[in-house]
Amino acid sequence: MTEPLLQVNQLTTSIGTGVNQVNVVDDVSFTINKGETFVLLGESGSGKSITALSIMRLLPPAADIKSGSVILNGQNLFQLPESKMRDVRGANIGMIFQEPQSSLNPVLTAGQQISETLFRHQNMSKQDTLKRSIELLDAVGIPEPDRRINEYPHQFSGGMKQRIMIAMALAGEPDLLIADEPTTALDVTIQAQVLQLLRKLQKETGMAILFITHDLGVTAQMADHVAVMRTGKIVEAKDKKSLFAHPEHPYTLQLFDAIPSWEKRQAENNDIDVDRNQEQCLLKVRDFKVHYPIRKGIFKRVVGHVKAVDGVSVNVHAGETVAVVGESGSGKTTMGKGILRLLQTTAGEVLYEGEDLSRLDAAALRKKRSEIQIVFQDPYSSMNPRMMIRDIVQEGMLAQGIGETQKIRDQMSAELLEQVGLLPEHQLRYPHEFSGGQRQRICIARALAVRPKLIICDEPTSALDVSVQAQILALLRKLQKEYQLAYLFITHNISVVEYIAHYVAVMYQGKIVEQGDVEQVLMHPKNEYTKQLLSAVPRLKKTGSD
Repeated sequence: MTEPLLQVNQLTTSIGTGVNQVNVVDDVSFTINKGETFVLLGESGSGKSITALSIMRLLPPAADIKSGSVILNGQNLFQLPESKMRDVRGANIGMIFQEPQSSLNPVLTAGQQISETLFRHQNMSKQDTLKRSIELLDAVGIPEPDRRINEYPHQFSGGMKQRIMIAMALAGEPDLLIADEPTTALDVTIQAQVLQLLRKLQKETGMAILFITHDLGVTAQMADHVAVMRTGKIVEAKDKKSLFAHPEHPYTLQLFDAIPSWEKRQAENNDIDVDRNQEQCLLKVRDFKVHYPIRKGIFKRVVGHVKAVDGVSVNVHAGETVAVVGESGSGKTTMGKGILRLLQTTAGEVLYEGEDLSRLDAAALRKKRSEIQIVFQDPYSSMNPRMMIRDIVQEGMLAQGIGETQKIRDQMSAELLEQVGLLPEHQLRYPHEFSGGQRQRICIARALAVRPKLIICDEPTSALDVSVQAQILALLRKLQKEYQLAYLFITHNISVVEYIAHYVAVMYQGKIVEQGDVEQVLMHPKNEYTKQLLSAVPRLKKTGSD
């Protein structure tokens, strides 16, 4: 029997000292064979990334390896001096970090950053380094690599930046590639391309991959073996087929159960009876446009326009969820903000209960905004960190004259927090004291405080773990039933659309290319872009078969 490429034995990593010491990786053991993909699956805070950083010996100063060993090709990495460990990083183990924007050096070109690894580990001449860097960029699918090798990170899209990170990791021809959530920040079609690229490169080079993710769909596509992590421990480890066919641990079952899907929607009977043929509707958007001028020259003359939203029309009825789905840059968020007049619009009508919002003066618009609220994508940056939760929730009440006295407003905000699954005493805390899911609940409570009829939800679950996402989606459905709320739900997550939406509009390059009932669009798409979008979604195979 051949020896495994990597053996992690009883690894324990802690943060803090004395009584405050916490084991963030707790007695973790697993092996990875040559040429296989081993997936560490779990939610935020489970210890996945710290496990990878422990293997690489790249821990932050507050963290410390307490015990265990990491054997790579028969060599214990924990016994190597730092000078030898530098030779291992890049040459034997490559790493793709989660956020390419913060991992790439903004003042060095793509070529310079790849060259660093080649100089360090391949001992190449300057001419050979340039040639090899171009080959690597070509291998990871960067078009015109001989030209783009001299461009800087800000000149590349998110998916392209991740490809540069992959090229850098491959430059040292490593035996093991650690990929830490490499597709989390990417659109579904770009994610599909990156995963396909990793599989292709693995087949060509024979390298092993330690793939870190919280996404079960990605796990189903990539894994040979899977270890499920929770609070620093591996709670279940199996080959992919066995895990997906027969998950056993309660936490693994919880992860599977939390995934939004069409089947889950049908089981929970998430449908309403809305006559979309009726003329009367809550929100009617007609030929809506948001164009940004392109200015050039000394006098900054307008030479063209970026058509962020270009002639969009859609209806939203009371009590229904209309999803606007598309990739980054398609114009979804711009459309949502434009409807509320949070940015300058170019043309078109936004009729709310028959009244054109674009024609209202500032005072009338402010009053009307109590009926249309927005929940932003990032709950932390959308709250003032210096304000207590009570003041954040009550800000809209004060602006709209809701609640005669402070005592009444305190009672109302306490009730709102309870409605969204928090405690009344949370009023006296600050945003940083809450998790991401709790912060999003606070933002929903703030939106509800002014008694709206329509809430624009801008990617409200994209930054959340799957179990927290499930809680927020359940909360939104519950509130919709209680208050007959309408949602304009902006997202790129097709699974969320399957679960929560009644009607869906697909956006591409500022236009709605297809819209209709959710079943009609998702099950029988007509537009080529919609078909491409749906085909790129990673799906779970419940039987566990390949």
